[in-house]
Amino acid sequence: MQLRDIKPLIEFSDYSLWILLATLVAGFYIGYKLFKKVYKKVQKGCPQDCPKYYFEQLKRVDWSNPKKAAYDATKYGRLLARDKRRKEIFNQLRIRLDRYKYKNDIGDVDRETLNYFNLYLQVCDESF
Repeated sequence: MQLRDIKPLIEFSDYSLWILLATLVAGFYIGYKLFKKVYKKVQKGCPQDCPKYYFEQLKRVDWSNPKKAAYDATKYGRLLARDKRRKEIFNQLRIRLDRYKYKNDIGDVDRETLNYFNLYLQVCDESF
């Protein structure tokens, strides 16, 4: 007598290999695009001589608009402050520049702040 309750194996299609391959291809494509974007940003990033470029930008700060000048002087000054002496002078300058940054109505830049800025320029100029 033959058993009738055992059925043969059923074949079904398995797409897991294709899903894995599609995921790998998409991952490599996204990785390539990110690498390309980062590489372009690094290549474009900074001019060949960054400290000299920052120093030139710092010398061009226009003090007729004190708020913008304070932000620019802080930005480029921070990028130039690399050794101990420049960091100390920059911190003193930054404290004086902070009073021009966060207010709507500000007057002209006082003489003491300009003197600290000129001192910082001299110290940075000595390093070139």
